[in-house]
Amino acid sequence: MPQAASSPESRRAPREAIDCPSRIWSAALPPSPALIVNVSPHGCMIRSDRSVRIGERIGVDVPSIGALHGPVIWSLGARFGIEFENAIELEPYVAMLSLLKGSFDAQSFA
Repeated sequence: MPQAASSPESRRAPREAIDCPSRIWSAALPPSPALIVNVSPHGCMIRSDRSVRIGERIGVDVPSIGALHGPVIWSLGARFGIEFENAIELEPYVAMLSLLKGSFDAQSFA
């Protein structure tokens, strides 16, 4: 059943739209394809055909950053939000956005 526990108004930082292929996993979920729809230094929204629960700890591959982990803080249908346990530092975050909005190679995460 869809659940929502957070809203855009409660975010610490604005999200950047990126639509980036990725992978997610958890203790109950094998590595699975997903799409990072938007990202901030503190979290991201994922689109996936996999079901997750609010509070479930998820791993996600973030381009040029690597594996990040955090709890699912909201879930609605095929979309859910993760709050990263450790925020992405400013310099790597800006470099990632530059890569993704510039010369992004979608095949690197296929």
